[in-house]
Amino acid sequence: MAEEEESEEFSILLESTLQSMLDAMDEGALVFDTAGTCRVVGRRVGELFGHEPASLLGRTRIDTLRLLSQSADEPDTFLASVAVNDLDMPAQSHGEHELATPRPRFVVWSSYPLVHEGKRRGRLCLVRDVTAQRSAERARAALQRRLDNSLPTDPLTGLANKRRFHEDLEREHQRAARSWDSYAILCVDIDKFTAINEGYGQPVGDTVLEEVATTLKRARREYDVIARLEDDTFALLLPGADIVAAEAVSERLALGVQELVVVDGLGISVCVGAAVWQPGSRDKGTDILRHALVSLERARARSPSTVAVEASLRTVPPGGPVVPARPRSRPPSRA
Repeated sequence: MAEEEESEEFSILLESTLQSMLDAMDEGALVFDTAGTCRVVGRRVGELFGHEPASLLGRTRIDTLRLLSQSADEPDTFLASVAVNDLDMPAQSHGEHELATPRPRFVVWSSYPLVHEGKRRGRLCLVRDVTAQRSAERARAALQRRLDNSLPTDPLTGLANKRRFHEDLEREHQRAARSWDSYAILCVDIDKFTAINEGYGQPVGDTVLEEVATTLKRARREYDVIARLEDDTFALLLPGADIVAAEAVSERLALGVQELVVVDGLGISVCVGAAVWQPGSRDKGTDILRHALVSLERARARSPSTVAVEASLRTVPPGGPVVPARPRSRPPSRA
């Protein structure tokens, strides 16, 4: 009898110890048995999702998760991620999710098998609050953007940065308006740059950016302005250039980039979008930049190594003649 009482007391001690540990953890914890019943809920789960832990005990797994999903910013996405039947799976990460209530948070959901004497006994789910880390990352990114914008050049490529480009564009627009002259803006984007970074690593991606920047520099005239707008998008400002000149420079750039060899087997190409300001147009410099970016999106939508200049959309094959996608037409001036 004494042994039974001692065993019962020990079980109670173990259970109370487990509950105290779960309540003291920074992570939220839930335990489901093999039947999918919620058996243990830590204090932190209630704080993150806005539910009393006791209200979750005894619920089925899917009911528990549905109730928790109501706190998510995207309930369906959250539920689809965490409700997968993972009882027989090894440890799993179910991604990062944003909670909208009871207050905005970012959490990472993971699950782990509970195994005793080689037999699976249930599943442990841990919910880690990463809001502070994400806030710190955003603050660092914002600080870096402010630092980058305070400098006239991009530290990786040595080209003018976005702020400097806008300043030079405004000056050129005023000059062209006074002189009754034209100018062109070319926007250049590296094809499949994200895949290059993921497949070859960031150091190779940085080298690609540097080599493309060098190619743009070689193609420039002394008074042309070249800038890295953001990520893998560059811009060129060509004073005095008309549509014919914009087309010629765009095609020359596309062909020049195709000749780059950074890593064996890695083909590099760019899409180019261009727009031209013509005397008499009421567009501002920022409007022409926007037109060039729209042309760039048209080029990117068609295929790699495509040039879009105003109404013209053409592919630049390696070392070959330019192939028109449709008859070219000279657009009227924007009056």
